[in-house]
Amino acid sequence: MREIRYQTARMTLIGNRSTNQDRCTLIESINSALICLADGMGGHPKGEIAAQILMNVCTQTFTEARKPIQDPATFLSEVMNAAHEQIIAYGKAQAPAIKPRTTAVIALIQDNTVYWAHAGDSRFYLFRGKKILSRTTDHSYVELLRKQGAITPSECAAHPQRNYVTRCLGGNRLPVDFSHGKPTPLLPGDILLLCSDGLWGTLDNSSLARGICTDEPLSERVKHLVQRAGTTAAPESDNITAIALQWIAGVPSSPLHKLTINKPSDTNDQQSTLNQAVDDLRNTIKSFKP
Repeated sequence: MREIRYQTARMTLIGNRSTNQDRCTLIESINSALICLADGMGGHPKGEIAAQILMNVCTQTFTEARKPIQDPATFLSEVMNAAHEQIIAYGKAQAPAIKPRTTAVIALIQDNTVYWAHAGDSRFYLFRGKKILSRTTDHSYVELLRKQGAITPSECAAHPQRNYVTRCLGGNRLPVDFSHGKPTPLLPGDILLLCSDGLWGTLDNSSLARGICTDEPLSERVKHLVQRAGTTAAPESDNITAIALQWIAGVPSSPLHKLTINKPSDTNDQQSTLNQAVDDLRNTIKSFKP
């Protein structure tokens, strides 16, 4: 059984801010991985702590989870709600009490498929063939206005309330309100990009696609995108963070039995080995419970 194969890269810049409230992480298992990104909300105290709490919850929950994860959607919901509750508990424990908040975007890769969930305006992109195949829809006030036809897409970037987020982790709402993406099988060459609004708010979709879908090493592509966003937005650059994964190859979907086939020394050994593999597969199938 082959392990999944991919390359990853990440980069963050503080921009023209006093602190960096963005956080991202990648947690790996033998045939699965979890990517997480958070952007602590600067209009509320300790946004960087809220973002870090999400990273901690993702790491602990994924590490302790039995693989493969049987219900990815439920798993992502549990991660979101656990982080949400811990952020609220942290805020209440302060003197005086505070209400830290953060955006969140999480992507789970297993069985050659990506699953994702998000809250706020940090984004998930899936690029295929140098185009955006999927991306999250922001939980923001300007996105609501755009959907209602009150403003055009080009007006969103300059709107005075463009940073107003309508969903997040932390605050008062229980349970947390977030969205799931549609599970998508991955093909070789697919690129996942998770980023804070410091990146996508400066570089439009076409710029992101051109920058990430090149033949350079993935680390160079991510570095160039983040640096370009920082330069373009200066001297008012926000924190900018991006983490990317390019899919290379995977394992057979839902690997339930490991077959070890050694190189045969002759035709009889080859047939014997093949028969044993077939028997193993039949026994595995018989063990399934309807």
